[in-house]
Amino acid sequence: MAMFKEYTKKILAAIFYGITSAMGIQLLLQPAKLYTSGVMGAAQLIVNLIEKFAHMGTEVYLWYFLMNIPLLILSWRKLGKRFTVLTLISIASASIFILFIPLHPITNDPMLASIFGGAMVGIGTGICFRYGFSTGGTDIIALIIQKSKGGTVGQVSFGVNTVIILIAGMVFGWELALYSIVSIFVTNIVIDRMYIQQQKITVTIYSHSIDDISKALLKSLNRGITMDYNLKGAYSGEQIGSMTMVLTKFQLFFVKQTVQKIDPNAFINIQPTIGIMGKFNDN
Repeated sequence: MAMFKEYTKKILAAIFYGITSAMGIQLLLQPAKLYTSGVMGAAQLIVNLIEKFAHMGTEVYLWYFLMNIPLLILSWRKLGKRFTVLTLISIASASIFILFIPLHPITNDPMLASIFGGAMVGIGTGICFRYGFSTGGTDIIALIIQKSKGGTVGQVSFGVNTVIILIAGMVFGWELALYSIVSIFVTNIVIDRMYIQQQKITVTIYSHSIDDISKALLKSLNRGITMDYNLKGAYSGEQIGSMTMVLTKFQLFFVKQTVQKIDPNAFINIQPTIGIMGKFNDN
């Protein structure tokens, strides 16, 4: 039952992404000829290029969906079935809502369009990331590279976005390209605020069962743990052990669940981590 509820939440997150991204594209970015990041931005660019040079009208949703098909096949092989199915739902949701939401500008100010359009795309994308799947496109390529070679997701996105902005600037003018940079920047800020996988915390656990807890956590988490067996409570006078580890907020729920299952009386101290020097695996 709990798994069903969690899966339902993820499906709703994918649908929410479809709604917010479609509104951002159709009501703000595309009418102003501004671009978002990744494959969605590439789809926008293709539509505008075909309209300018071939004088034909095509749809963003169609190109967005078609460009994601080979990436979904790659995701199925490299990132797993569950991840791919949820990503497919988010892609299909965005495509459907873009199809049904009319292309209608709600502002003629390109700065407002870039800020709020970028924010709407970022909100939906960030929620998908928080629930452990992507919105397709360059996210899939980036996650595969990160998983296999340890590269960063931002490197792939930066490369694709640079190409989009350069082509848009040369063909449609640099003013619109600069506004598109604002849109992409806002999207990335919103995603960073919402994507708890990127937010680090330091967790210290005090327990009489730190050996059992550490064994359980090491089986599932790719994280180092520092152990201290020689602690004594000033009030109780009892010997107690502690363990300290740096995690992402994404992993905190699992850690708390594991600790409570083994030792319900354990004391957990959670602190924000401002920065890290040394090796820390973001995968």
